[in-house]
Amino acid sequence: MGMNVPDRNAGFARGQAQVWGFGKDTAIDSMSYGPPGAKIFYVDRNNAQAVDFGNLGEDPTVPLATVAAAVALCRSHYGDTIILAGNDAWQYAPHNRPLPIAESLVIPATKGGIRIVGASTNPFGVQWQAGADNEACITIHAIDVLIEGIAFVQPVPLAGTTGITGVWGGANFGENFTVRRCYFVGLDYGITTDYSWYCQIYSNYFNHIDVAAILNLTIMAREADFETIHDNTFLDCALAISLPNVEGNFIYNNRIFGAHGGALNFINTTGGGGNLVSDNWLSCTVAEYATTCGDGGTDVWCRNHCSDGETVGNP
Repeated sequence: MGMNVPDRNAGFARGQAQVWGFGKDTAIDSMSYGPPGAKIFYVDRNNAQAVDFGNLGEDPTVPLATVAAAVALCRSHYGDTIILAGNDAWQYAPHNRPLPIAESLVIPATKGGIRIVGASTNPFGVQWQAGADNEACITIHAIDVLIEGIAFVQPVPLAGTTGITGVWGGANFGENFTVRRCYFVGLDYGITTDYSWYCQIYSNYFNHIDVAAILNLTIMAREADFETIHDNTFLDCALAISLPNVEGNFIYNNRIFGAHGGALNFINTTGGGGNLVSDNWLSCTVAEYATTCGDGGTDVWCRNHCSDGETVGNP
């Protein structure tokens, strides 16, 4: 089932070069993957048999039509996984399966510990857009959610959309989430966190994000602390990693190419402290390092790499 789902030794069928839709040959041999009692739910908007009402979502030949319906069927911390079928909504594709996921999904606090996984060899094979302007494709209010293998996009005429946002506060507990091997393309925001702690964001690609690729919102007046952000790629984003006032974050081995004369547009932890920022690859010069990056008072920044040499100390 592509790069994001283990092989049949973990309970899945033999790997396929590309999974366009679900069938008995590309689905699950057994339920041995994950903890005992875990369930697998299929979502494929491009399948003519797809339906939400009355559908348990566990038969790959009759998948669910929406991710929201699959989330509703998941149980908290049972190891349930939602598998998203591939589509070719990408603008340069032949459009044999042209319908992207088009939802503004909210994962409630009662659905912690679930996984949402795109079944494609490349995240562009599972394209997702928000349901309306100024909304997020996925809003996380639960803990321990994992999201991988999806391309979050903002096609015309949508505006102001976000890929993923995690929110803690009140009845929300949107922290400890993991986002890996996803693409974020042309959005206003890639991943935003609001008082969400212990999140892991790694091996993602952020391309031409108009406002901020990874952003600490602080709407709750508290910071997104203790995050681990590594091995991501940023191309021409207005802000790459913008985390003012945060503490205890580890930010390392990210690749950032963009306006190298910008103001705090590469990595920003100003106002925070106790962050370790190391081994990042930056398209700015050493002289521009203090302009494109900003440190917190007790941060440690070491061995970051600029276009003309390595840095010494904090920016």
